[in-house]
Amino acid sequence: MALGLMSSACAGSLTASPALPESEPQRASQEPVDDAFQFPDVTGTPLELTEVDSVSPAGEIVESWTLEEQVASLFMVHVPDATLSFHSGVYADYPVAGFLLLGDNITGDVEESRGFVSSLRTLGDPELLIAVDQEGGAVERLSPDEFPPAPELGEGSLDDTLTVAQERNGLVYEVGANVNLGVVADVSPGEEAYIHNRSYGTDSSLVRDHVEAALAGSIQGVAVTVKHFPGHGITTDDTHETVASTDIAFDEWRDVHGAPFRIATDQQVPMLMFGHLVVESVDTEPASLSSAWVDLVRDEWGYEGVIVTDDLSMLEDSDDDRYADHTENTVRALQAGADLIIDSGGLTLGQTEERLADAIAAVVEAVNDGSLASERITESATRLVELRLSLGGVVRPLEDAQSG
Repeated sequence: MALGLMSSACAGSLTASPALPESEPQRASQEPVDDAFQFPDVTGTPLELTEVDSVSPAGEIVESWTLEEQVASLFMVHVPDATLSFHSGVYADYPVAGFLLLGDNITGDVEESRGFVSSLRTLGDPELLIAVDQEGGAVERLSPDEFPPAPELGEGSLDDTLTVAQERNGLVYEVGANVNLGVVADVSPGEEAYIHNRSYGTDSSLVRDHVEAALAGSIQGVAVTVKHFPGHGITTDDTHETVASTDIAFDEWRDVHGAPFRIATDQQVPMLMFGHLVVESVDTEPASLSSAWVDLVRDEWGYEGVIVTDDLSMLEDSDDDRYADHTENTVRALQAGADLIIDSGGLTLGQTEERLADAIAAVVEAVNDGSLASERITESATRLVELRLSLGGVVRPLEDAQSG
């Protein structure tokens, strides 16, 4: 793979949750026809990730790459517009892990968008990670999604939450994507909070149980992401505009805001998103740049999945001078232990390419000067390829029908 570099270029034990009701595998709501999409029979089975191993198939792939290619594989970027040549051009020069799809990339309903999205996923080998935010309600990219949002589900049954999660993951699968940044595990502090209309509720136990139910709605072929660790409910602020901070004690954080995330890590959710949130009793840096938080979920909680940052461009938008340089933010996130960097800061194709080139160059420089261990890059690259391989082997009948 050629990679051209330009010159400038989001503990403690828990009481067991009530058992979820038994449910039959869910299917798409339309009447079945010969080539109709059907959900794989994996209700209640989280996507399994194999342990990172340098002699595994993923390890062999990563070892065959140059340092620049390994570094590029740690990025998920947003490329403006629904133009395949834009995305394929970026990937040809910078073989990223995948693409984040926003409103400008989804120009129609699921059926109308499938060809474009599927083509993005198959640009790479292993297939790329193609992510959408399909929370439902206030944040959704795909239509039609007429299912209840999290606040409404939080007032209902766990079985309803499981079923709706499975349906939403089905939309992601059906459009050709394979990552749903869709499970909000934040405990809302109240109606005045930015996160309130995206949260299951204000009670930690209730949120924990609904997160567990949502994870039981996972389907094969879609990696579910839980967010925004360590909990957007620590603040009423919007982290798109500021780096939010709290001085609550660690025990309070663990028992209230940490509990829904502990459920997710116990189940080895495929991806865990770290937010731009500061809990001063743990670290004065935001979680997205904090090795202390990574140590907690890895060493104390035993989490083995992918740690992904919330969009790092949000740190620049906070107007905090400490986070004004996106290349420094990238290096610091990887030094802390993040596996995957999300960046949607490029407003044009040229800006996206320039930001990506600059960030890759900065990481390579950090490896070469010894401030970032090369093993840190290899570890994350291997973990991401493991995920890509696990998602790439899934049969997609609608795409097969269309191509045939």
